[in-house]
Amino acid sequence: MLQHLRFRQLEMVRLLLETGSVRAAARAMNMTPPALSKSLREVEAIVGRPLFERTARGIAATAAGHDFVRHARVLLQGLEELRDCGQTVGGKARPVLRVGAAPFINWRIMPGVLQGLARVEERPRIQLIEGRIITLADQLVNGELDAILTLFTPEALQVLEQDALVLDQIYAERTLVVAGAGHPLADHEATWARLAEEDWILPPQTFSQRLIVQRGCLEAGVLPPEPAIETSNIPAMLRMAMAGLGLAVTFESTVREDLAEKRLRVVRIEGELPAVPIGLASRRTRADPRPLQALREAIRGYAAR
Repeated sequence: MLQHLRFRQLEMVRLLLETGSVRAAARAMNMTPPALSKSLREVEAIVGRPLFERTARGIAATAAGHDFVRHARVLLQGLEELRDCGQTVGGKARPVLRVGAAPFINWRIMPGVLQGLARVEERPRIQLIEGRIITLADQLVNGELDAILTLFTPEALQVLEQDALVLDQIYAERTLVVAGAGHPLADHEATWARLAEEDWILPPQTFSQRLIVQRGCLEAGVLPPEPAIETSNIPAMLRMAMAGLGLAVTFESTVREDLAEKRLRVVRIEGELPAVPIGLASRRTRADPRPLQALREAIRGYAAR
């Protein structure tokens, strides 16, 4: 089997399991979907059993597929470590830190964090991996990631509170309801009963921002609103709010510049929305803790600024 399988095929099967989509995996590997499907059939022929089955929502791994990916991850991790052995700066090995995060964190928070990290004398090389918390936690436990920078929401903690992981809360993000400059509630205070009557632009059900709105309404005895527009693209959601298409809920760091330029305005609520802790999740066992500590200090520096 090892004479016929290629590392690229191992990566392909891993991506298929994580995305559940031939199209998404093909895009990540810069392949066409037909070419990826053909390569998958070759792998299944080598293994001698189906690794995936088609479902109404895409594809799902069989039991054999899950076993295959579990072993593939070990081999891919070994390949990554071999590649890192050759990465040097000034004749000295430069460690790699693989950090998982949600897209909005990579978009709005990570640039400021990496500015601080760039000033560290022996800074690590950084690989950023985007994804949802369930997938990232699985990658962290399996050794594919060194840390996750994430919101410590109750939903995330259900996934991350494991004996194999260490959770380090570093700071907290304020949560804001925002609207376009011309919205009637801009710069005004409103009750949840009033807010529930408005059009909302919200992400899908499992996103933290959506859950915050639902909790706020339910705690006030109000039925949560159904979004007028639903999108998982946070920048698009904020642009729609600027256009006056509805209210949005977001984290302060995401809209700091838009608020300063008055493209967005805050809608005040009776009692502030709860701040959401942000921190690092990492494995308990790591050979060299210094790169992770450098990242932790860079996050603290970003929060202080």
